Amino acid sequence: MVKKNKKSGKKLFGFLKSVSFQRLIALFITFLALSTMVAYEAAPKKYKLAIGSVSQYDINAPRDIENTLKTRENAELKAAGLKPVIVPIEGANDSITSGAYAYFDGISNLLNQVRNSEQKEDLATLIQEYDRGNNYSVLIQIPEDKLLTLLTDESEILRLKTVVINSVLPGIKRKQLMEENLGSEKEAALAQVRTVFDDESIQLIAKDLLDKVIVPNSRIDEKATEEERNALFETAVKESPVIIYKDERIISKDEIVTEDKFQVLKELNYIDSEGKPDYLLYIAVFMLIFSMYFLTMLYLKNFHKKLYYDKNAVMLVGVSIIIACLFALLFREFIPDYAPLIIPTLIAPVITSIFLGIQPAIAVNMLLTFSFALMLGGNTQFIFMSLIGGTIAPYLTVNATQRRKISLAGVMLGGINMLVVVLTGMLEKKGVESLLNEGGLAFVNGIFSIILAIGILPFLESTFNVITPMKLLELADPNHPLLKRLLMEAPGTYHHSLMVGNLAEVATREIGGNSLLSRVGAYFHDIGKLKRPHYFKENQMAENPHDNLTASTSSRLIISHTRDGEELALKYKLPRVIRDMIVQHHGNTVMVYFYHKATQNGNGEELNEADFRYQGPLPDTREAAVVMLADSVEAAVRAMPDKTHAKIEGLVRKIIKDKLDDGQLDHCDLTLKDLTIIAESFMKVLSGIFHERPEYPEFEKKNGFQELDNRIYNLPKNPVKEGAPNQNGSNSLQPAENTQPSPGNHKPS
Repeated sequence: MVKKNKKSGKKLFGFLKSVSFQRLIALFITFLALSTMVAYEAAPKKYKLAIGSVSQYDINAPRDIENTLKTRENAELKAAGLKPVIVPIEGANDSITSGAYAYFDGISNLLNQVRNSEQKEDLATLIQEYDRGNNYSVLIQIPEDKLLTLLTDESEILRLKTVVINSVLPGIKRKQLMEENLGSEKEAALAQVRTVFDDESIQLIAKDLLDKVIVPNSRIDEKATEEERNALFETAVKESPVIIYKDERIISKDEIVTEDKFQVLKELNYIDSEGKPDYLLYIAVFMLIFSMYFLTMLYLKNFHKKLYYDKNAVMLVGVSIIIACLFALLFREFIPDYAPLIIPTLIAPVITSIFLGIQPAIAVNMLLTFSFALMLGGNTQFIFMSLIGGTIAPYLTVNATQRRKISLAGVMLGGINMLVVVLTGMLEKKGVESLLNEGGLAFVNGIFSIILAIGILPFLESTFNVITPMKLLELADPNHPLLKRLLMEAPGTYHHSLMVGNLAEVATREIGGNSLLSRVGAYFHDIGKLKRPHYFKENQMAENPHDNLTASTSSRLIISHTRDGEELALKYKLPRVIRDMIVQHHGNTVMVYFYHKATQNGNGEELNEADFRYQGPLPDTREAAVVMLADSVEAAVRAMPDKTHAKIEGLVRKIIKDKLDDGQLDHCDLTLKDLTIIAESFMKVLSGIFHERPEYPEFEKKNGFQELDNRIYNLPKNPVKEGAPNQNGSNSLQPAENTQPSPGNHKPS
């Protein structure tokens, strides 16, 4: 039974941590926020006031009404001013007197013992020896000559006893001694002693005596004090109420709403949110919002499954809806007369279209349009403006790669809003002035919505790990610190990445993916090589360090560049989708070159193929898979000794087939048709790079470059003596190709 309960608990805990549960929570919170804000604003209005806000109304009392908070506040102040009830502490004064007698008796006995002692130590040592309880340590503070005088003559101590017991203590005991005033009363008593005795030694003894014997003789009776204050409070509440009489002003326009006046308005049921709720109205609003919300989510689930099951996408949609609701609530509260024309409903569809596409954005706009229509009482101008403008907005912003284009879209949307508002106003037979004013507000609404959307985009990008085309363009800038480092520290890798970017961009565009994302991902896919750039063939200028390493060591160094790249990406705060491409661009493929090299060593050790595999994971998006294929194709083609069209095409198709057979494309949604298109796209790019060139015959280097210029630019030929060698002693311009396979490639040439 216990095991069963543990299993159930683990399942429940696992469900609570699952992406599905988090997505459901996001959906629920979005619905709750949307329906609550709409229901709040849809209810009939009285006075929308809150404590600390500024009243926009002059409100008079319809009848005599008591300001109860003010009455109680005055009564509390009056009760707080009542002095506390103080009662004597039984036996405290007797304790003070007896303590004084005991003190003087003790000091007298101590002096007698010291005086009669036959020991020869100094007086301080004798006092410490006989003062067992250390009650008269004050004597040690007295100079020895003074102490010797007190030993021979105790008359001053006896006189001090008389003064203290007969004069000082009786006055002290008549006072109410409490912890709060005990220190000051001791000082007053000591000052009285000082008027009689000039000797500092006697004053020290008096101070020690007063500190030890004077104790509190009175205390505050908390219960009695509380009872008296409560009685006074009740009497003040009954006898001195603060009344606001009929037709007297409760609160004036531009006056700050205080708590007591808010309470009066609440009692009069003038505060709508504090009055009796209209449950039927709220139920109706919640049901209508739920119906529209359910239909929107049903549409996304059936036609945009990937989006619907993506937690970040769902949360992004929810946040955009909530942001639009907050602005609607804000404008509805503070400028209700103009709210239908200036509520920036375009924020949500613009944000959704930029991140997730046109169709989800239109669905979100439909939901918000009819939801806010309930809030605004079915305002016709708002419905038409939001439906038309919000449907066009995604088409204008979905592929915008520059913020300037989005700003231009804002001007266009402002114009569309203005046109719709003017047309609906003409149906309602409004005057020209009214049409101009309302059209101007609608125009500003379009621009304002886009400005807000542009401002919110960077925060949403970082929060939900979703990137916009603008962000991708920023990352693709050659001045990006990582790309600049790649150019300077690993130039071969840099140019390789550019080539991979060209291949990936064209192929991804042909299969309908995010081509810009593929290009940027390709630019950064090999940044891990910055950690050890000289271990990769494309960055080597002279010797190859792998010649002196074992195959297993070389493979570990090469394999580590994916994780090194992920660390660099985190350091430079690259988006999550780019980091995924960095670690996925090799999947879990085998380092065939080094594995083959290890098998040829013949050292008799059993090799584990897993040691020569990349750590993965496999590419899980179309874009990441295309970058993987482009990376392998570019490296392999670059290492080919004979780059003819047929051989390149054969190699490209073989690489793609090998990746498919090896299971590297199992986690992405590429079809066989997509793979064919990718191969053809790669060939288009590679054909433009490795196209055939005319072969030039060998001739003397002395005037060889001039002859070459003549052939290329059709310049007049200059006579050249055949067989004349160039400065280097060579007669050929043909460069030697480097056909050595790169350690970064998976297969040896």
